[in-house]
Amino acid sequence: MDNNIIMKPSAIPKKLLWASLAVILLGQFVVTIDLTVLNIALPDITKDLKPTSEQLLWIVDSYSLVLAGLIVATSSLSDRFGRKRMLLMGFLIFGGVSAGALLVEDPEQLIALRALLGIGGAAIMPVTIAMIRSIFTDAKERAVAIAVWSAVSALGMAFGPLVGGLLLDSFSWHAAFLMNVPLMGVAFVAGVLILPEVKLKNPGSFDLLGSVMFLVGMVALLWGIKHVAAELEFDRAGIIALAVGLVLMALFVFRCIKSKNPLVDFSLFRSKPFSAGVVATLFSTFAMAVLLYLLAQWFQLVNGDNPLEAGIKLVPMAIASLIGCTLAPVLAQKMGPRNVVAGGLIVAAFGMIMLAFFRDNLELVPVIASTCLVGLGSGSLALGATLMMQETPAEKASSAGSLQEVSYDMGNVLGVAILGSVASIIYRGGLSTGKLAALGLDGKTIDLCEQSFAVTAEIAKQTGLDKLHDLGAAAFDDSIVTTAIIGGVLTIVVAVIVWSLIPKGMSIAESEEPAEGTSAGEADGGATVVPPVEPELAPSAQPQVPAAAPAAAAPAILSIGDVPVAAVVAESAAGAPGSVVDAPNPAAICPIEDAPNPAAHASAGASALADIPRDTVVVTLVLDFDAMRDMESVCQEIGMTTTTAFTVFAKKVVRDRRIPFQLSASPCAAPRSSENG
Repeated sequence: MDNNIIMKPSAIPKKLLWASLAVILLGQFVVTIDLTVLNIALPDITKDLKPTSEQLLWIVDSYSLVLAGLIVATSSLSDRFGRKRMLLMGFLIFGGVSAGALLVEDPEQLIALRALLGIGGAAIMPVTIAMIRSIFTDAKERAVAIAVWSAVSALGMAFGPLVGGLLLDSFSWHAAFLMNVPLMGVAFVAGVLILPEVKLKNPGSFDLLGSVMFLVGMVALLWGIKHVAAELEFDRAGIIALAVGLVLMALFVFRCIKSKNPLVDFSLFRSKPFSAGVVATLFSTFAMAVLLYLLAQWFQLVNGDNPLEAGIKLVPMAIASLIGCTLAPVLAQKMGPRNVVAGGLIVAAFGMIMLAFFRDNLELVPVIASTCLVGLGSGSLALGATLMMQETPAEKASSAGSLQEVSYDMGNVLGVAILGSVASIIYRGGLSTGKLAALGLDGKTIDLCEQSFAVTAEIAKQTGLDKLHDLGAAAFDDSIVTTAIIGGVLTIVVAVIVWSLIPKGMSIAESEEPAEGTSAGEADGGATVVPPVEPELAPSAQPQVPAAAPAAAAPAILSIGDVPVAAVVAESAAGAPGSVVDAPNPAAICPIEDAPNPAAHASAGASALADIPRDTVVVTLVLDFDAMRDMESVCQEIGMTTTTAFTVFAKKVVRDRRIPFQLSASPCAAPRSSENG
């Protein structure tokens, strides 16, 4: 377990460990279902509450918006007050607020209820992945748990419409909320009995101002987008909201970069694979959310399905998503994660763009084929969490978890807000006011028809105007196709960006903790590669082993090429980290080919290695000059020398008995024994 973490009980039996995962996944599944379950109920809600198009978007988005706005704050608070406590509080809020759906009588009340659900969701979602990272100390088991977590998240989102359809076939739209009550009740009781408590030893102070900036900035930004789409112009209110949102978000990023205890550690984005994981997660969800939002209505309003039939027709998408999540890690082992993630995005993009061939005659078969391709391609989302957590130091897992959840939820919010607003604009433009007036509709009725196709379909049913329904359906079809094309093109661009960010030889396989007597090199032999780097010379020096350590404790001496770095780390007899010993007066960084006397330079390195005692683990890093210069720059920013950085690295190698991150070239590590010399 990481030294910065306090966990009670400190050791969890295997059965209890996997039972804890089941509790975590139950909460995660219910929360992700709520991201999409309401889509299938929107027509019934529209008939009952008669919301405007803007209110309809807020009914969908208020939940995800509040969730995304609070997620970094709740993640940080859980480190301080306990992740189990935060999770249980989230279960209570979510279940209790869901029961309040019975009291809803107008759109404003439903928007408020969805926002309160967002508070409960924010207390659950970031804690789930952080708990997994903390309680699964075995790397292989943790990788399995994260893969299952990713699959459950995708399935919850994909199965939302089916669950909604099953409920609405027999009950009112209120059932979409009431189903949460018993599920969260079970999760709460099981959590009290099973889950361990986890929190940080020294989390630092909580940034209240930063959390408020993020929440207000996100709400203002998305409200501005929705307002501009609803008004079809950049009026004063829309411009002010967009400006306030952008400024506050920029200030939030700046504050986090400068803070000693940031709500979000943006230094994680220095890792290209981590950045690729965020981008892949964000835009996979972006594509899937808007398609579910629009097509859940299309099945009922255009294809004439009832809620259950509409939900069943979205099952193929859920199955395709499950297949994609299952195959993505397997394919990544053979083809490399960058090919799989980028390829998955391309498949999803094609699924959206293919609807362009059916613009004038959008039918059931091409729509289902499109959803299946988007679901299959979005399976690359399963690699997002793996890439992000693999590139994250243990002490920053909570921050990485909040970023992962923010990318997931923001993809959902932005997909519906931006592309949903675009669809609304296109729908309005497709309705000819002249043709509507020719049908005998007055100005007020025409305005209602322009709000949404759900309203148009209801008016057509009440008045018996089939032509009105046909006009609205044609405009709605056009809005879906055009929006899908835009989303597909954007997804292709993202696929190219992701492909360029993920290193060619990178592997997603996390190494297991090495067995007793296994060298670090043997344990990490499958690690992938980062390029060759300028060496840092250290004079020949015998490693100093702490007095408590026996001769076989095997200190690790970090070297680059054949030249050891000025860092020696020993292990005590109990296996705990020993002291770090810096070689005296380490030489400045100087590539062999640039050295005044290259032969002497190399000879010094060989001599140093010759002095290394037997049973010492030698870790050889192969890095390139650009990477070394980048490292120097980062070290200068944080006031650390490269020698100190390598010392810390060597200490972690010995403490964890594994290379703590993926390299672009396999590290050479082997014990110097009497057999291998």
